[in-house]
Amino acid sequence: MSEDLKNVVVILTVGKSDGGKAATMAFSCGMSAIAMGHNAVVFLTSDGAVWGYQGSADGTQIQGFLPLRELISQYLEQGGRIILCSVCHRTCSVGSPELPPVAEMVPETEIGGFATILELAMDGMSVTF
Repeated sequence: MSEDLKNVVVILTVGKSDGGKAATMAFSCGMSAIAMGHNAVVFLTSDGAVWGYQGSADGTQIQGFLPLRELISQYLEQGGRIILCSVCHRTCSVGSPELPPVAEMVPETEIGGFATILELAMDGMSVTF
């Protein structure tokens, strides 16, 4: 492991209200971090929690970028991590018409809290979308 290896924590707080623009930028940023040889984590919190569920990215594409579903798949295939807020997965997904039940989370999605994210960011940096 290189001493220059950093954790890049990308915090995504925006849901579908912008048509997927912030999510596309967040996962693209994560892909860039991986391409630069760093560890990448996309933390889904607040309205951004929606992207941790299967089917949420279907049909979402921003001009000039891969469809969001493909971008997320490539991000995961390249070793990127997705962490869903431990509070949001219990509260934001309960009774919300926008979020499916927790059982329908993207299988690779981890559950983690603010302490997890802070610990990762202390050994690197964070970017928010």
